[in-house]
Amino acid sequence: MSPHRPIATGSYSHDLLVHDGDHDLVEGTRAFVDQGLASGGHVLVHSAPERVAMLRTVLGAHPRLEYGLDRDLYLSPMRTLFAYQRKLAESPASTEFWVTGTVPLGENPAGHAAWARYESAVNEVLSPYAFHGLCTYDLRALPPETIAAARATHPCVSTGAHRTASPEYQHPADFLTNPAAGVPGPPDSAPTLSATLRSEQDLRSARHLVAQSAVASSAVARHVIDAFVQAVNEALVNALQHGGATVHLKAWAETSRLTCLVTDAGSGIADPLSGYAYPEAVGPRGLWVARQLCEGLFISNESPAGCRVLLTTAEG
Repeated sequence: MSPHRPIATGSYSHDLLVHDGDHDLVEGTRAFVDQGLASGGHVLVHSAPERVAMLRTVLGAHPRLEYGLDRDLYLSPMRTLFAYQRKLAESPASTEFWVTGTVPLGENPAGHAAWARYESAVNEVLSPYAFHGLCTYDLRALPPETIAAARATHPCVSTGAHRTASPEYQHPADFLTNPAAGVPGPPDSAPTLSATLRSEQDLRSARHLVAQSAVASSAVARHVIDAFVQAVNEALVNALQHGGATVHLKAWAETSRLTCLVTDAGSGIADPLSGYAYPEAVGPRGLWVARQLCEGLFISNESPAGCRVLLTTAEG
């Protein structure tokens, strides 16, 4: 990639704009929006209310330009990711989407890792589509480790008008092994339940045990529990079909978080990013469904054989 290359229309891009003042933010956003509109694409500018108000004053109105608030659009990392995927997958192929704004990282840096994983997964999930993203990170408000994670999850850095390849960028499969990704592990405490499944006839009992444990030992909302149980079921079905004769389930129910670990003795899942791509009309979609029903699904292969899938609700 040559230096100062403009964004190519009709292709994918996911760029990072780091700024320490409103001037660079405004000028970068303006250049990105202008290019999006010139391409004939649809453009979305989103952020916190005060920043959207500032940018709207500068950018004005256009039939293909819309504004949105992070609090409405970015409810959680995985819900946001798959909402974008469905919108793009189900839109006419000729439609380009240009999106710029902030990621609602929150005030607690401990929660930034989940959004960093979202930023990395964007490159796996949305790259097949005519999607252009410019994510803006404010040096004045964010800690250095959050900025470092942003540099590792965006293929290019940009001023809005020009972009260069980021030397810090890591492929999503690599980033998920980076400490900056903050991939969770099972709790240190003893599991709330342990079970062994030997056939799909054991699935009903397993679902009941996970739900019962969650209701009895956590304060997680019932609709979140129900979705999580469905995600665990999908992981169990996949393990029973591909992982050998015996599947082990462990679950932890904490006040604000649910965790399940599914392990088997099969040959493993070669691609740790399985289940992110939009499924074909005919073919497996269990892991794709499961990823949308919980906030974290992490695949790792055991040695010498076997696979483990860790599922979590939103971190809290």
